[in-house]
Amino acid sequence: MKARSSSRTDDAPHVERAYRDLKAGIVKGRYRPGASLSEVSLASEHGMSRTPIREGLARLWQEGYLDRVVGHGYFVARVTVQQIHDTFDVRRLLEGAAAARAAELATPQDVDRLRSLAHVPIGQDYRQSENANVEFHLAIAACARNGLAQELIGRCLAQVDRFMSLGVSFGQFTENATESHVQIADAIGNHDAAGARTRMEEHLDCGSRLMKDALLRGQLAGVGFS
Repeated sequence: MKARSSSRTDDAPHVERAYRDLKAGIVKGRYRPGASLSEVSLASEHGMSRTPIREGLARLWQEGYLDRVVGHGYFVARVTVQQIHDTFDVRRLLEGAAAARAAELATPQDVDRLRSLAHVPIGQDYRQSENANVEFHLAIAACARNGLAQELIGRCLAQVDRFMSLGVSFGQFTENATESHVQIADAIGNHDAAGARTRMEEHLDCGSRLMKDALLRGQLAGVGFS
């Protein structure tokens, strides 16, 4: 029994790395919707045994990133229109509340950091723009001093990153993001909870509209309707 417990402890860092690497591959579009994920191939690709890969896949299936077909293994779950709608709806609720709470709790140092993170670079590097956007939103969640809310917001942001990887043009959103971020940071700095909530909700509503426009223009590849 002791040897088995020790083995599980030894495997723990590998399981976490497998989970994070596989999730990043899905979120960033390396593993596309509908793709079959083989334990053997993934173990070779990531330089580890099949056991942590298997456990990482099981976690991602429980979180909805994968589908599982008995006898055939795991497949990357399709992104659906309903999933996109639900994600932005939840973000609006969580991040609006987090911005309002941040306005009540943020220190001057917190506000300085938010203002320093508000800028979203405009250019061809999608990943740089997205990372800057995520960092700003997570910083607001941190200012709200609620670990669970911060975790849930992080999960929603990962889903949006996955949507973007399917082919959304970041241009228009990036052009407006910095101005919106500055307005949110200013409201938080002024301890204006209602204003911070409103500015955040307006910012997320804009992102939701642009995502839906991308769907109508056929920019998102492999998106289902159920």
